[in-house]
Amino acid sequence: MSELAFCKTFLTALDARPVKLSSDHIADARQYPAQGAYTLPRLPHPPHPRAPKPKTTNTPNASSSTAALNITLKPMKPSHPTTSLPISDPSKSSIYDLKTHYATHASLSASKIKILYKKKPVPDSKTVAEVVGEDVNGEVEFGVMVMAGAAAGTPVTSPPAVAPSEAEKGLAGGHSEGGPAAQGPSGKDVVATDEFWSDLRGFILQRTRDEAEAERLGGIFRNAWESNK
Repeated sequence: MSELAFCKTFLTALDARPVKLSSDHIADARQYPAQGAYTLPRLPHPPHPRAPKPKTTNTPNASSSTAALNITLKPMKPSHPTTSLPISDPSKSSIYDLKTHYATHASLSASKIKILYKKKPVPDSKTVAEVVGEDVNGEVEFGVMVMAGAAAGTPVTSPPAVAPSEAEKGLAGGHSEGGPAAQGPSGKDVVATDEFWSDLRGFILQRTRDEAEAERLGGIFRNAWESNK
């Protein structure tokens, strides 16, 4: 059947139908003429061309984010010592680790130290890899700012081991009038110092990696201790 003959036949069939169907019109599917189901032709195999594989290039800096770094901690004032710290995995070493390392080396309180990178302070919760980036390897220098009130000293060394005397052990002649000799603050006296709570916040920060959460938990612990001491 040609296209013209098909159009004439189709228009003739439309003429016998109403111009508009009513809103409650129902067509009985059983009255449809029998005909085979139309199916789409099969696509060639494979149906779609395979996507090209991305090109991989082996560059020296491809694994620099986990490459070992040698960190130099240089203070802003020459009166404080400069120290170095090798790091095998920068993604697992935090800025707080650098701070505690320098505080131990210079005999300072970690709360009195700020770590700088490119002359800008960096938060303790960030890792070294997050601060220096993935394209840095080898030698990296961080600045150290020592705040006012922190006095530099010599590294702390352990005193020679000395056997305690009978009076110190509280075994000579019962109880002595003065009691055992005290070796610095202990017990509640230690907890009452600012250094104790600063170290506690530093520990919480190292585990949570969130400065705001570490400050909040440190305040809760201190308020609970002060209300029950």
